[in-house]
Amino acid sequence: MRKTIAKKFSLEGIGLHKGERSFLTVFPLIEPCGIRFLYEGEIIEADIKNLTSTVRGTNLGTGGNIVYTVEHLLSAFFALGIDDAEIKTEGCEPPAMDGSALPFAKLILNCAIKEKNQNSKPSFSVSKKISFSHKDSFYEIAPSQDFELEVIYENSHPMIGKQRFLAKINPDTYIAEIAPARTFGFKHEIEYLRKNNLALGGTLDNAVVLDEKGILNPSGLRFKDEFVRHKALDLLGDLSLTGFKFEKVKISANRPSHEANAYFAKFLKEMK
Repeated sequence: MRKTIAKKFSLEGIGLHKGERSFLTVFPLIEPCGIRFLYEGEIIEADIKNLTSTVRGTNLGTGGNIVYTVEHLLSAFFALGIDDAEIKTEGCEPPAMDGSALPFAKLILNCAIKEKNQNSKPSFSVSKKISFSHKDSFYEIAPSQDFELEVIYENSHPMIGKQRFLAKINPDTYIAEIAPARTFGFKHEIEYLRKNNLALGGTLDNAVVLDEKGILNPSGLRFKDEFVRHKALDLLGDLSLTGFKFEKVKISANRPSHEANAYFAKFLKEMK
């Protein structure tokens, strides 16, 4: 069975990197077309073949039109099992919301999920452990009884250090343990990013920001290990670009990045 949303929903806000106001409406799809964006009259499928860049986010495009920073929205669709939906966007980037995937996930659940009597997406499975690396990032995929995700993230900052997160991926664990984790960045990077037209919409309301001493957000962290949890959130969004359903595999990622995630997704797609 494939799944879509039962009714449309809309949201608006400022994009994280472009800093522009965006209005977005998500429609159910009866056809088994996958997740796709409709931007400037052009359909952009959420598929690894349409990846244009991974600079501080996952960006997709065709024919000169690009939608930026789609990973949080795609992560929510993927983890909640939504196979088909059309995202009509007025603006080149989804709203940042609070910097996590939780607002997207809540909207999806609030409009309900509808099953369709169609063949499911192809399921990805392996009979033995397979490894993949890209630069400093290392991945493994192995047989498992469930879909499990293990992520390790290291940073020399005293608030981060070495963090490890392991969870069985299903809607309940995603909503409780992954979706609330916010994107993060460092104060010393802000000037450089903005000179390169990045983080133009970033604020303490939609990102965790660290200086050399600690967290600048008055409310602090949502989890002690929020950083690695957000890496898991991003990885799920990037894995969605394979078009596969992951059920009985464990994926481990050490020092994942959007760039490395994309190469890993391409590697998995080429395996099939």
